[in-house]
Amino acid sequence: MRGLSRRRAAAVVESDIEEFERLGYRPLEKPSPYSVVLAAPGGGRDLALRLSPEGRVFGGNWGLELSTAEPVLPATSKGLSARGRGVVRMQGVRFRAHRGDGEGSRLAAALSADAELGKALSAVHFERLAVEPDGRPVIRHMGGSVVWFLLPPVARTTPLPAGQPEAMVKALDAFARAGQARRSPLGPTTHQ
Repeated sequence: MRGLSRRRAAAVVESDIEEFERLGYRPLEKPSPYSVVLAAPGGGRDLALRLSPEGRVFGGNWGLELSTAEPVLPATSKGLSARGRGVVRMQGVRFRAHRGDGEGSRLAAALSADAELGKALSAVHFERLAVEPDGRPVIRHMGGSVVWFLLPPVARTTPLPAGQPEAMVKALDAFARAGQARRSPLGPTTHQ
């Protein structure tokens, strides 16, 4: 079953690449069958796309993860995690640093308070958000992925919904803008 899920994951990556090619991105390098660096159109920000496996013996998934190819936020010691706020409709995102990470806590507070970032993320159908320790934001999307089960043996692909590639790119741009605000000589800014 894992072999079938790997083959499906490789095919889904190709399908995901096509979705971003419609936005003007082009494959720059492909380090594995499950990941690709996408060159941005017009000298924009390059992206890293990969299908990341999770799961054990009886089932799992290959989830689409999209990040900036280079760090756009300040580095932290252990990175950040995030969750959407709101039950029926998302009303922002709450970022959280690991215990004892002072810079991470300040960054988490600034990102949580950034209304423009929250609005951009509300349009994304994300499963999980994170910021890597080096400062790369990562969106794990619910679409563009493969889910597999051993019993009954099933490997099902979930396509990337229309409009989601654009929403993810806008969200990553909002992260980059927030990172620029943190690095500006005037210090962090608060957006209402």
